[in-house]
Amino acid sequence: MKARAYLAVMALAVLVPIVLFSTIALSMLLQAERDAALRSLQEISRAAALAVEQELGLAEARAKFLASSDSLLKGDLQGFHQRASNVNHDGTSWTVLFDEEGQQLVNTLVPYGTALPRRGRPELGREVLRTGQTRISNLTRGNVIGAQVLALEVPVVVDDNHRYVLNQALLPSQLSKQLSRGKIPQHYIIGLFDREGMSIARSHRAEEMVGKPVRKELFEGSRHAPEGVLQHDTREGIRVYDAYTRLAFSGWTVAVGIPVHVIEASARGAVLVASLGFAAAILCALGLALFFSRRMALSIDSAAASAAALGRGEMPQPFASGVLEFDRLHAALDVAGVLLRQEQESRERVERERERLFVSEQQARHLAEEQNRAKDEFLAMLSHELRNPLAAISNSIALLEHPAVPADTAERARLIIKRQSRHLARIVDDLLDLGRLMNGKVSLVRHRLDLAEAVRDCVQGLQTTGRVDQHRITIHAVPGWIDADPTRIEQIVSNLIGNALKYTPAGGSIAAEVANAGNMAVLTVSDNGVGMPPELVERVFEVFVQGSGSLDRAQGGLGIGLALVRQLVKLHGGTVSAASPGPGQGSTFVVRLPLAHAEQPVPVQ
Repeated sequence: MKARAYLAVMALAVLVPIVLFSTIALSMLLQAERDAALRSLQEISRAAALAVEQELGLAEARAKFLASSDSLLKGDLQGFHQRASNVNHDGTSWTVLFDEEGQQLVNTLVPYGTALPRRGRPELGREVLRTGQTRISNLTRGNVIGAQVLALEVPVVVDDNHRYVLNQALLPSQLSKQLSRGKIPQHYIIGLFDREGMSIARSHRAEEMVGKPVRKELFEGSRHAPEGVLQHDTREGIRVYDAYTRLAFSGWTVAVGIPVHVIEASARGAVLVASLGFAAAILCALGLALFFSRRMALSIDSAAASAAALGRGEMPQPFASGVLEFDRLHAALDVAGVLLRQEQESRERVERERERLFVSEQQARHLAEEQNRAKDEFLAMLSHELRNPLAAISNSIALLEHPAVPADTAERARLIIKRQSRHLARIVDDLLDLGRLMNGKVSLVRHRLDLAEAVRDCVQGLQTTGRVDQHRITIHAVPGWIDADPTRIEQIVSNLIGNALKYTPAGGSIAAEVANAGNMAVLTVSDNGVGMPPELVERVFEVFVQGSGSLDRAQGGLGIGLALVRQLVKLHGGTVSAASPGPGQGSTFVVRLPLAHAEQPVPVQ
């Protein structure tokens, strides 16, 4: 902007802020005051609802306490009458006991033995007994007291021949006292009405309004949502806001009303805000005049300082004067500073990139060495694993080809061939399964199965083959129903127990436990074998990673079993973890699989 344009800006600066500030301030104030008042109204409604729920909770606690009394369970109705009278000593409530047909048996309002009437609607009591749920009535008239009452009914089933409905009754005036407690603003009216729209209690004029229907607009509005705010006319023709909250336990509704003119009274404060806006506009105009004149002087000083900074190789300090001519000068100085800074940053980036490439090259070399070593170890292990069964098969075939081989020796040779062929097939299957899993080409055939039963079947199979004869295996399992592929679950369990057998010396112990934790079935396999150092625990589920051991150990292994376990567990939507206190202290593996009834989705590939 050129300097001569500032004269027009200064003139506009007086008028524009006045109009904008006054309009925005008035609108914001009206809306903010209205929203704040309505929020306060809703909070009072919730607090009143909480007070009513606390009162009903106390009545329910009394009813359930009396329902479990020994005198009632033993059929001692006179003793129960005395006990209930003691519980209701404060006079704010009383207890009535009905049989299945609606006949009053006990009523603490009158002495025991007084003739009592039948219930007007016995089917309500039978409904409470049928559902077994506590019921809260609407406003009704009591037969004995002859006044409007509220009742909380609890089913009591002693045996098939003794079924009661325990009625804990209270007067609407007790709830009116709850609504009147606390510091309620003078214009606020708090009311409580039942599920049929009949007024139960009020903070004002309770004696006059209790038992009468509330306004139709309020009742219909409260049926559509558990809480909200609506505007309607009262019986006196006054327009009010009503904030209501419906009680989840009883279905009753608490409503707090306040006249609309009280809410809108905050608009009077907007006049003061508008006046302040006029004053602010005048001050703003004067301030701008001073600011612009000072800005021009500062622009000249700043340009001189920027030129000196460039001479020292430093970036000039940014400065915006708002005057077109001065801003062009500062922009040119800033561009020169940016070019100098870019050249410095370019040199720094080249140096950082060189260091990064050096570190990356070192890491790549180390990774290549690790991968090459893992490949050599795997090939050596695979050769060893294939050599033993192939040697046994070759020797057995040579034995079968001998013309004078005895029949029993030939049978043993065939068994050796069969067993070693299965061993070779298992090695190949594990390699193929792992390859398919790593490439995402394995699909699950899910069925509902018991994880505990799968563990027992696996251990029984190992016992049949004699692989666990030199170990002690214990099983502690509770049913854990999961949605899984039985074959893959068998692979998981077999690999975990087989791993424990490999690294537990003869005479050692292995424990398998199945438990339920939340929505997960938890399989824990622990042993007291050779254990693992911390660095192995972190990598034990990687491919070809194995514990310490030689190539000629009895159980063998390629180091892919636990990697296969992790992929299968992950495919079922579960997790697997390993832990060990240290070498020589055993190991523990924990598998967590979603239970069949869990709501969380289980991925299937």
